[in-house]
Amino acid sequence: MKTFTPWRTTLFSTHLLHQRARFAALAVLLTGMITLAFPPSPARAGAKARCKPVGGLLLDEHIEGGVVVARMVGGITGRYTYTLRESFPADTVRTNLVYITGTSVVEAKGGTLSFFETSTQDTAEPGNLNGTVLMTVVGGTGKWTGATGHIVLVGFFHQETLTGSWSYVGKVCMP
Repeated sequence: MKTFTPWRTTLFSTHLLHQRARFAALAVLLTGMITLAFPPSPARAGAKARCKPVGGLLLDEHIEGGVVVARMVGGITGRYTYTLRESFPADTVRTNLVYITGTSVVEAKGGTLSFFETSTQDTAEPGNLNGTVLMTVVGGTGKWTGATGHIVLVGFFHQETLTGSWSYVGKVCMP
């Protein structure tokens, strides 16, 4: 006659323990193989970038041969240069809105920061541009090597006097 063994007593039976040991060994082996096949990079290994909030002003000074030359002060301080890449209407109905793309470099203390900029400018007021700009950090040199992040600018530019002022906030991250 067969005796009934409750489930609780078979939970730790020798057969079940062997199956668990085989499963654990297989899991460790697979993890090792995956690690060898795809070595962890700092991003995959959970290394966190150090991000620093920044804020301040971008003060437009003048234009030199199609390049805007200005000064950034605040969290990022240095000589700013901007080169226009493309400008096109944002809408067929609201013709005063213009999308603009370009690149910029800030010669800051200890190296340079490079940006790709996308902006929307409102040309409704003759001689004035009001707008917003998203500056995406695309790299840097010196102490800024490997920099990433985003900065948002809001401000104006007077076309007659070629002056303006932009407030900025954002963050710059270092590996």
